[in-house]
Amino acid sequence: MNKKNAFEDLLVLDLTRYMPGGYATQIFADWGATVIKVEDTGQGDFCRHDSPTKHGISYYSTAICRNKKSISLNMKDPDAKECFLKLAEKADVIIESFRPGVTARLGIDYETVRKINPDIVYASISAFGKDDPRSQKAWHDFAMIASTGYLDLQDDNAFPLPLSDYASAMVAGQALLAALLNREVTGEGAYIDVAMFNSFLWWQSIIDSRWHFNGGVHKRADLEYPSVGYNVYETSDGAKLMFAMIEEKFWVPFSEEIGLPELRDDCRKRRWQVPESFEKMEAYVKSKTLAEWKEWLTTREYSITPILTKDEAIPQIVKDMPDMLAYVDFPNVGTVLQTNIPHRISSLPTDIADFKEASLLGEDTAAVLKDIGVSEEKIAEMAKAGAVCLGVPVDFDYPDYNPIAPRA
Repeated sequence: MNKKNAFEDLLVLDLTRYMPGGYATQIFADWGATVIKVEDTGQGDFCRHDSPTKHGISYYSTAICRNKKSISLNMKDPDAKECFLKLAEKADVIIESFRPGVTARLGIDYETVRKINPDIVYASISAFGKDDPRSQKAWHDFAMIASTGYLDLQDDNAFPLPLSDYASAMVAGQALLAALLNREVTGEGAYIDVAMFNSFLWWQSIIDSRWHFNGGVHKRADLEYPSVGYNVYETSDGAKLMFAMIEEKFWVPFSEEIGLPELRDDCRKRRWQVPESFEKMEAYVKSKTLAEWKEWLTTREYSITPILTKDEAIPQIVKDMPDMLAYVDFPNVGTVLQTNIPHRISSLPTDIADFKEASLLGEDTAAVLKDIGVSEEKIAEMAKAGAVCLGVPVDFDYPDYNPIAPRA
């Protein structure tokens, strides 16, 4: 008889919205835990409505809510709150991202839950932590990035990825796993206070240490990129190559092979230090087409890579690494692209083919409430009173929606 893995008996209640909580609980859902999104009876998790959509289903929820169930409760209703607390009594993990004080007002905070379930591992995600008054204000990822000094190093550019959201999600996931491991040894539950600002600040420990060593100065021009050997250069036909050589054992032979030995000591130097070396590299790279560079690189091991568009990269990754990126068919939304979690643990395998589509808002409400002893009559009564939502059916006539104007 095969043994269950450690996650298959875990019950996780996810009250969060958007990335930080959803990304943190994705690993639990993918490893077999029962992860239930606890959503309100209005919009549910806001990520359900972000465009682009197919059949009314968002790309966002398709990406981070797979393998998760959904129940829809109006926590201001006494009956609905009682149902939640019955669930909380059985849960191993609760994670929420309300502003500090909201769960206490609703009567579902850590102190309340701990009285009925001392083993609970309860995590709260907020901007600066539960005791910082700044967490009572509206903060978003971009503002968080700006407040750490990081944005200044990026020339005030926006990012395709919400960096502080990802940092917070990873910190929350690590903290939950650590608290569960500690519970196995001590028998004690835990409260986890995840501050998004602190999480992203941790990601920058090397940058801030460098700022200190550099006499309290760290500007964009101080970064390794762009340097002579760590830079983007253009080929003769307009393609772009990423040169990522920062080790002498690669750079010195390269500079000699291309007939520019005078660059041997300039690998890590920036444009303000050796502008003429940049000009020489730019001219040399532009002396070949992309095809010629690719041919030249087939017999060499220099770290030089074409910069691919998503149109180029995704098909290649799907072909080469179908265990990480693959198309699957979900019943409601259709064919979607799914990215596997990268953790390669022999006792916790994940297979994209086994992923289940995210439950629709409230789709599992009735089944979950029955499991905790609520009668069908009571469930119907609560639904009629607006205390719960029993599921919002997908609308197959809902038009696909993408607000971005067509591009040439």
